[in-house]
Amino acid sequence: MNTADFTAALNTVEQDHRLLLDQIQALREAVTCLLDPDVDPTRGVDRLREINAYLATQLEAHMEEEESTLFPLLEQEKPEGEALAARLRQEHAEIRRRRAEFEGCLDVGRELEGGPPRMLLLDLVIYGWELWEFLDCHAHLETRAVRQYLARSFPRAAAGVQ
Repeated sequence: MNTADFTAALNTVEQDHRLLLDQIQALREAVTCLLDPDVDPTRGVDRLREINAYLATQLEAHMEEEESTLFPLLEQEKPEGEALAARLRQEHAEIRRRRAEFEGCLDVGRELEGGPPRMLLLDLVIYGWELWEFLDCHAHLETRAVRQYLARSFPRAAAGVQ
């Protein structure tokens, strides 16, 4: 693995993480907004639908990119690279599952007349909060993994030496 290949993969991951962190923050804020009795819950649910649509497309594309570029690089790192890539793949599967559950809850709300009932709003808060928390932890784990890989594979670059 050469520095140019790794740098390209790293840039992709970091750019995507910055964009995703904005959406993750928006998810947290929209979910929290559902708890505010002074806010129209329909508006909050509409915002959650927008965020979910973004996650369904952009987050999915991001995970596919990582699975095809970053994870193979990590797998080459001995001795723990294979296990780390396997863990990150497993977390991607969990993110997909949680996002699908969240989307299912949003779909139920769309089918109900008269706006979402309180119980559905509470479910959205729970699913949304858990999704936000999992995405946040996952992004930090990936960032740490990339930095550790960089430090081991390119010690001079990691130390700031050209």
